Amino acid sequence: MKILAYSKALYSSWLYYSPDRLLFDAGESVSSIMGNKSFAVERVFLSHGHTDHIAGLVSLVNIRNNAMGDKQKPLTVYYPRNNFHISELINYLSRTNNNVKYPLQWVPMEAGEEIQVYGEDGSRNPRFVRAFSTEHSRSEASLGYNIIEERQQLKDEYSEYSQEEIKKLAQTRGRDGLVETYRQRIFTYGGDSVPLDPDKIKNTEILCHDCTFLVEEDRKMFKHATLKEAIEVAKEAEVKKKMIGLHISSRYKDRIDELKEEVIANENLLFDVELIPPGRIYRED
Repeated sequence: MKILAYSKALYSSWLYYSPDRLLFDAGESVSSIMGNKSFAVERVFLSHGHTDHIAGLVSLVNIRNNAMGDKQKPLTVYYPRNNFHISELINYLSRTNNNVKYPLQWVPMEAGEEIQVYGEDGSRNPRFVRAFSTEHSRSEASLGYNIIEERQQLKDEYSEYSQEEIKKLAQTRGRDGLVETYRQRIFTYGGDSVPLDPDKIKNTEILCHDCTFLVEEDRKMFKHATLKEAIEVAKEAEVKKKMIGLHISSRYKDRIDELKEEVIANENLLFDVELIPPGRIYRED
């Protein structure tokens, strides 16, 4: 399992990215659905402080403290700096959980900051989570997150060389002299914001984007995003593999596939589109 997620607009949203043991947001039900996998989570990244995205932290902290799993494994929670609602939740948990048996750390982040989450020993391609600004409500800061992997590729000057020529050069100059490092966005989580800025997520392989409104006419104010807008963002960002639509309104629960086909019918998309039906568990292997 690579992705485990649950999203129902107004009620609960969260997504677990298992390769790096990262949880994006923590709405209610996260511990109940994840079960023992709750102990696998190493880092939580919160997009903003609304209840349907943070309420599950209370049970997550308690389950890891009281159930039979590893009580020494640390948990770090990253969140938008100066977010009032999350600060209040931190205060509540500190007052009601003063006997936490494992290292629990709260780390504020700002757009542009990043932390390494994989490959710290240098033996594997390092991966980082980098925060970027989003717009959810004007009264509080909100963030999206890119998972970025450092990779190596052959330098352009050797692109026309044959395999045999490359091997000979590697023997005389060493491999490091033939390759260069580049950074690839492999996964993006945007929370439930208005349409994301394509430049901030350019060329990501997988994009998770708000799709609260599958029908444009249903949105009365410029809040959240429509499916059509999310697809336009994905096209402009040149998403490589897939766009996953989440935070979908329950009004569409019986018409998901129909409405999706209507929106993408005349689109020549170079990526797949999957929608998380409201109230259903989403799994991707």
